[in-house]
Amino acid sequence: MRRHPDLRRSLRLRHGQTFAWRPAAPVDAAMIWTWWTRPDLTYWGTAPRLGRIGPPPYDAGTVRQYLELPPERLGVTPLVGALDGTPVAYAETYAKGDSPLASVPVIEDSARGSHLLVDPVARVDRRIVFEIVVDGVDWSFETWPEADHYIGDPDVRNRSMLHLHSMLGMRQVAVVELPHKTASLVAISRADWSARREQLAAVIRR
Repeated sequence: MRRHPDLRRSLRLRHGQTFAWRPAAPVDAAMIWTWWTRPDLTYWGTAPRLGRIGPPPYDAGTVRQYLELPPERLGVTPLVGALDGTPVAYAETYAKGDSPLASVPVIEDSARGSHLLVDPVARVDRRIVFEIVVDGVDWSFETWPEADHYIGDPDVRNRSMLHLHSMLGMRQVAVVELPHKTASLVAISRADWSARREQLAAVIRR
């Protein structure tokens, strides 16, 4: 099992706002439950996550139990992101070898990935989301030097996330049948990210 550190990160955005990541805590359960159960939310997979706790019905208390699981059972590090102090995002960072993708041989098990959910009600500007995601890839490569790739596993029907990964320079390396979705395994190597990073910085500066 890979290490699950106490991850924290603060980013000064281009237009002056501050975005900060911190570990998600059980006290965040009601807020996260509200985000996970938005009627307009698609492809997030609330039930497969909370299925680790037990059968439905699920509620905010189940999310609290989920966040209280030890890292060796959870397999991800849950994070909450705040824009100028207001929570607007939830993420889970993970090692491929600790995830359902562990059996896919085309990428090393130490590769890092993440799942991101931005509060639909917050209406965070897409340019800000892009800045946050670019910094998130930087953060992953800085924090886990053993990772040669950054990966994603969006549902093949999730066009917005597929487009976002494409903008990052990530390429599909496999289509994977997971218990709750057909996933497009996308990846970018550390070397390719270094080459791509200046182009992305120019996009952010526009």
